[in-house]
Amino acid sequence: MSELNTGRGRRSRSFYVWVVVGLLVVAGLVYYALSSPSSTSTPMRGPRGMMGATKVPVQVATVKEGLIDQTVNAIATVKPLQTVAVRGEVDGVLERIHFKDGQRVKAGDLLAEIDPRTYQVQLDQARGQLAQNQAQLKGAQQELARHRVLFQQNSIARQALETKETAVQQLQAQIKSNQAEVARAQVQLDRTRITAPLDGRLGLRKLDQGNLVSAGSTDGIVVITQTDPIGVEFSLPQNQLSSLLEAMKQSESPLRVSLIDSKGQLLSDKGRLQALDNQIDINTGTLKVKAEFDNADETLFANQFVNSRVFLGQEQGLLIPSHAVQRGSVGTYVYTLDAEDKVHIQVVELGTATLELTLIKTGLKEGDRVVVEGTDRLREGSEVEVMQQDGQVKEKPAPDDAADKPEQGKRPGEGRRPRPASE
Repeated sequence: MSELNTGRGRRSRSFYVWVVVGLLVVAGLVYYALSSPSSTSTPMRGPRGMMGATKVPVQVATVKEGLIDQTVNAIATVKPLQTVAVRGEVDGVLERIHFKDGQRVKAGDLLAEIDPRTYQVQLDQARGQLAQNQAQLKGAQQELARHRVLFQQNSIARQALETKETAVQQLQAQIKSNQAEVARAQVQLDRTRITAPLDGRLGLRKLDQGNLVSAGSTDGIVVITQTDPIGVEFSLPQNQLSSLLEAMKQSESPLRVSLIDSKGQLLSDKGRLQALDNQIDINTGTLKVKAEFDNADETLFANQFVNSRVFLGQEQGLLIPSHAVQRGSVGTYVYTLDAEDKVHIQVVELGTATLELTLIKTGLKEGDRVVVEGTDRLREGSEVEVMQQDGQVKEKPAPDDAADKPEQGKRPGEGRRPRPASE
């Protein structure tokens, strides 16, 4: 019985020993954590320095008074003013091709030739028939002249004279028909030479030399498109028509139009508003508008999708960069900076806006600073570090006490040359 009690006592003492050892280990870890250099008040580094940094780097812009363009914007399609499918107007073998794919041509340039021999024969035949009838007419006219003399001498009856006059008239009518036939044959022969109907650029050839050309074919040989000037068509919502029409009435010249590609790059600003459609599409509630652009450098291509901007005029007001405007549950707002570089949410009312600038009706005053970059990490009251203001890098001021700081290992005043007694 005493041995059982002894065993139990040993196990109890062993348990208490392990408990004490565990407490000592925990206390050592806590002491190490508290005395570690990483636990000092220095904040941990973050993405731009220390992990616990409180200041957010931002770029800001100053609210300024200025002019902003009033515009209406729409997605547009480039449309050639003229497009012609060059087809053969007569049947025959395509004998020669005088152009290259994509070539720029002028009106009247020779593009292709169809075998002309058949049409040359028809022309010669028509000319022969004309010459024959002209000779017959000449003889009939001479005979008519003799009959008139005889009639005046009462040598022949009036009926004989009238018969000769009728014969001459028939031959004259026949000659007119022959002349028309000659002209028709000449036109057919001329159509074997296919020329460019307008200035423009050719597409890819659809028919090769040696193929049979049919006047009834709709495929054609090649398509020619006018590229300079070139048209642009777009649709505007009916609620924007009043401002557009008012601007057109006030402007003595056509309204200016510019085009921008999908990347925001300016393609052309040489456009002129040409015409409005005469009715609104009841299915979409929009009106088609047409503009014309100078395109000597051929930067615009037919059927190209672009963004159009029609300039209506200018408006005076407070302006900020458009990408400073934020949208959320409170509506449209911006982040403003106070004198201590802390940000605050400011609800604003927007006016005219472009890709670059936005006019502010209410909520800001001239001279206010708004955040344009770095807004994703901001909250109400966040402290920020201004890296750029109005596009200019903001330099950090040097510490004031840098010059007075004593060198390491030297006492203040050590290393200075003593002043002479005369000073």
